[in-house]
Amino acid sequence: MARNKVRPRTDALDGPNEVLLVSGSGPSSSAVPVSKLRRVLQQAVHSYHIHLSWTTRQTFLVVVNLFGLLYLFVTVPFRVAFYYDPYDDHHSWTKELTVFTAIDTLIDLIALVQFRFFFSRWRRTQPSVFSATSEVTSTRRSDTNTLTRTPSFIEHQRQGKVKWTIATILSASSMPETVVSKRTQLRLELLLELVALVPVEVIPIALRAFNVLHLVRITKLCRLYKLRRCFARIAKLYSHRAWSQHLSSTGVDTLVRTIGVCAGLCHWAACGYMLIAHLQCGVGLEFCHQDTETSWVVRDRLFGASVARKYGRTLYWASRTLVLLGYDDVTPVSNAETLYTVVVVLMGALCGSSLLANFLFLFRFRNARYAAYTTHMDNAREYMRSRNIPRPLRHQVMAFFSYSWNAHQSLDGEDALRLMPKHLQSKVVFNIKASRLKQVCFLTKESIEFTNMLALALVRRVYSPGDQIIEPKINAETFFVIRGKVVVSAFNGSNAKEFSAGEFFADVCLLDPEQYEQKAVAKTFCELYVLAKSKFDEALKEFYRGNEADVRLRMTDTLEKYLNQLQKMQKMLGMQGIRESGSRKMLMSSHSLIAEDKTTAESVRGISWQHPGSYFSVLWDTARLAAIVYVAFEVPYFAVFITMGDEADIFMVQQDVSLRYVLTVLVEVLLGIDLFLRARYFSYLDPNVMLNVVQPSLIFENYKANGFYIDLVAWLPVGLVLDFLPAGTIHGYSAIFRLLRMLRIRLIPSLLANLADFYGLSSKLQTVVFLVLGVTLMLHVVGCAWFQMTLIEQDSDSLLGDIATMSALTRPECLEQATKFQNCTWVIYDCYSHIGVTFPVENPESMYQAPFAYLRSLYWAVVTLTAVGYGDIVAYSTAESYFAAFWIFVGGIINFGVVGAMSSTISNAMAPHHHYMEKINTLNHVLERMEVSEHLSGEIRRFYHQQFTGRKQCYESQLLSNLPDQLCYKISSLLHSEAVKCIPLFNSASTGFLKEVTGKFRHRSYQNGETICLEGDVCRKFFVFLHNSKVNLFFRLRKAPVRALCNGDSYGVNEFLLRRPYPATIRAAAHVQASVMTREQFDVIQRKFAKDVGDMKSKAEALVIVDQNRLERIVANLEKLKLQPHSMHTPTLFYQRDNALITKGTQQLVRGIHLRESLTTVWNALVTSWNVYNAFFVIFRVCFHSHLHFSS
Repeated sequence: MARNKVRPRTDALDGPNEVLLVSGSGPSSSAVPVSKLRRVLQQAVHSYHIHLSWTTRQTFLVVVNLFGLLYLFVTVPFRVAFYYDPYDDHHSWTKELTVFTAIDTLIDLIALVQFRFFFSRWRRTQPSVFSATSEVTSTRRSDTNTLTRTPSFIEHQRQGKVKWTIATILSASSMPETVVSKRTQLRLELLLELVALVPVEVIPIALRAFNVLHLVRITKLCRLYKLRRCFARIAKLYSHRAWSQHLSSTGVDTLVRTIGVCAGLCHWAACGYMLIAHLQCGVGLEFCHQDTETSWVVRDRLFGASVARKYGRTLYWASRTLVLLGYDDVTPVSNAETLYTVVVVLMGALCGSSLLANFLFLFRFRNARYAAYTTHMDNAREYMRSRNIPRPLRHQVMAFFSYSWNAHQSLDGEDALRLMPKHLQSKVVFNIKASRLKQVCFLTKESIEFTNMLALALVRRVYSPGDQIIEPKINAETFFVIRGKVVVSAFNGSNAKEFSAGEFFADVCLLDPEQYEQKAVAKTFCELYVLAKSKFDEALKEFYRGNEADVRLRMTDTLEKYLNQLQKMQKMLGMQGIRESGSRKMLMSSHSLIAEDKTTAESVRGISWQHPGSYFSVLWDTARLAAIVYVAFEVPYFAVFITMGDEADIFMVQQDVSLRYVLTVLVEVLLGIDLFLRARYFSYLDPNVMLNVVQPSLIFENYKANGFYIDLVAWLPVGLVLDFLPAGTIHGYSAIFRLLRMLRIRLIPSLLANLADFYGLSSKLQTVVFLVLGVTLMLHVVGCAWFQMTLIEQDSDSLLGDIATMSALTRPECLEQATKFQNCTWVIYDCYSHIGVTFPVENPESMYQAPFAYLRSLYWAVVTLTAVGYGDIVAYSTAESYFAAFWIFVGGIINFGVVGAMSSTISNAMAPHHHYMEKINTLNHVLERMEVSEHLSGEIRRFYHQQFTGRKQCYESQLLSNLPDQLCYKISSLLHSEAVKCIPLFNSASTGFLKEVTGKFRHRSYQNGETICLEGDVCRKFFVFLHNSKVNLFFRLRKAPVRALCNGDSYGVNEFLLRRPYPATIRAAAHVQASVMTREQFDVIQRKFAKDVGDMKSKAEALVIVDQNRLERIVANLEKLKLQPHSMHTPTLFYQRDNALITKGTQQLVRGIHLRESLTTVWNALVTSWNVYNAFFVIFRVCFHSHLHFSS
């Protein structure tokens, strides 16, 4: 009989008694018995591993470890500062020690298990570190003790052929340093773990010095080095989640870490402040007298205070000190306290500077791409408004920009690709494009070289919803869908099919475009790769060189076979025949397509009241925004200052039909009507197809999915119904139901964005408005909550008292009452002692009414947020202390954030002017150094000034560069419709040609003296001059102009059509605005309207001869001797004041104009001085008038 073999278990946790039984080949082998407890533990561990995922198990372990570390971080300084008594000789066991000891035991057990894992890992890591160290040491010794010889030339060559990596070229000195630092780190971690593991608590327990147990826990702080690793481990476990990626992004991780350090520093500073007081006065303050202020605890009247009260006061001091808020309570008294406060203030200054730097980085540098995006949107919005672009078209442009940002985080979808190195760009592009080309049936088996040539010819295009991509029988391109959806159908709209990302259509156009009889329309914003047939033919001809006919025939046969096979398969499956490859599905009928076209036509004529963007919907949204803002301010005020309850009702507010109540009822009626209209009538814009949905059932389904039930709960008029009932305790529930209305606050950002988009507000102004409204609402809520702190565990008896006694109440007495009985709050001290009045419940004529109390609370919130810190309203009770500490700390962070956001917004707004001034200063320095004449320097400065002031008017090229072709066409048609009318040659052209030409014009501007085109250059563009333009025409290189061109004139049209050079040189005589047509834009139109272009070319032939003869006759006249003196002194044909001959009458007229301008300047100076005087002294005299008073 064979025996059971026993071997050590190497795949489990390291341990001395863990073995694995291996049965031999004998049939009667028996296993070693296992205890029942161990089986239970094994089953529990097995169930733990089976039912929980790996991420959940790791998260549980990290959370347990993090809980232990945070417990030590919080409780160790807290116990030393608030429970350790250095003057205690009795050392009795307390209830607090029982609780702390139980939790400490659990934490130490967790630490012991973790140390076991740590030590096993340390043992596995140490040999590798020691081996690396010994290898480096031996290498150094061998290099030192071995005789070396100079390498020969052959050895040099051999060394040059050795393969190398980054690791091989690392300096020899850095490798030992890295190994030594790793070894030192491991030893230091082991030392810290051993120190934290030593059970020093045994010594105080043996000596029965139980009070020292609070002190000896300091050694456990050695484990805090693992705190950062826990957070890093959590970030790594959830790195695929959006919140983890956002918190781990550049700038945000530093900000979160800084806030966490500041919060921890606030806790430790509070504990340190209390520890100093206990060292001076003892835990029970028995070593300090109440009448002698020897410590801050004496001044704060903490005799007999609980631990919660002490910690609240110290935390209040610490948060106030770290955010540099200078109140005059809880201030230091002794030298040690003063020195400690100075150190904490310096640390607070560092924390504040770090927070401000982080916010500035976030708003100014990290969001640089978003800032460029918003700047482009603002410029586009302002340009379209200045050019009177219709609102629906503006909305389409803004919608495309939003789509581009959401899809690519930039305005250009290939920005990320351009950031890569060139060789990686080519690999990525070829992989993406070539893989799409391989989907085409007749390109699947083509060589890689040919496919790469076609990949280089692919062009990316973007289309908006509703844009027509191709038309039947005139398309010569194949399209590959990158993103979005495209609808392909017959010309009448039947047999519609949808193509999404990864699919393609119109592949037959590469071989025979005439066979393709379908049209394609963009259903959503879509991006396509386009392969033109001309590029395909060029690649085919270049690659196959003479065999292109055979290859084309082979591709055609392959396509026919594929289509036949596809038709057979569809016939077997009972489907209709489709002459397209790729997946297809029915999308809509011809009736729906016609309905959409009809709806689009109606939207052009006028927007219905129920559609987004209509004037009624905008006015309604404005009223709804005002109503929601009113609710956001009214509900907290009502809950705190109106329905205080019978126990603490000190204002005696009568809930009658007042103006506030009427406004509340009107607002609820408005929001109720809005609920009905949004559920039934108000259409919404489908973001995919960019169409308004008007069907009531679809509107209601969309509203249900986007907050209908939340709005319904917020609208339920339970609070208003309860207000009609008799006064009683039921009114307290009215405030609770009213708080449900605060759910509407979530709608404020979207309403602000929609209204700002309608009115064309810039993103910078939107940011300012949103910050102002958000901070104001936050201050309102905090002010109401600050007053609510005074009502916690208070009643009217504790809030009221003898008027004579309360009027003489001092701050130390209020603090003492708050410490002993919790019956003195900031409201009591502010009313009786500071203001010197009584509450309305005692005197109905008192000025301390509910509105006044609200203003005092709001005043405290504003002073605290802005870190002004007057100190006239401070915290007294424990609840006030905790709330003030929290708000001071959070308000300090918000203050730094608002300052960073506002400074970044103002900086971005002023950036163009700053860049312009920097450019001008640099230009002045260069002009002065190069000794340029004053006249030329003035012209150069005027050029840059005109470029700066007219940058927004000339924004058309930047706007159209990032838009889809159809949007560019629509905008250009509106901007250049007048330019087409100024070209006589186009009068006989067809309407379709005129529409196409109008959409292809682009705007250009030229400065005074700039040469627009040169005589003899190839005519690649023609011009139509607009907006008071002045241009001189020079013929045959003469210095005198022979013709003047102004507003409405065109130049170069005939030569452009005939592809001839320019007959003359034209130069701007002033700031010139022109509509320009380029050769690239016109070639597309020429292929589509060949007949119209042919007719115009025949007319252009005759016009060119007429213009040439006219110019020659003018030059011949100017060459006559009688006219030469005048032409030599005529640099321009437009009036110039400097070169004009001034007669005596003209001199008197000029002298009169100069005198009038001088008198106007003097008069304006006098009026300005008088206005400045009134602005200062009138207000001063009114405010300091001796008889000015208000009647009581």
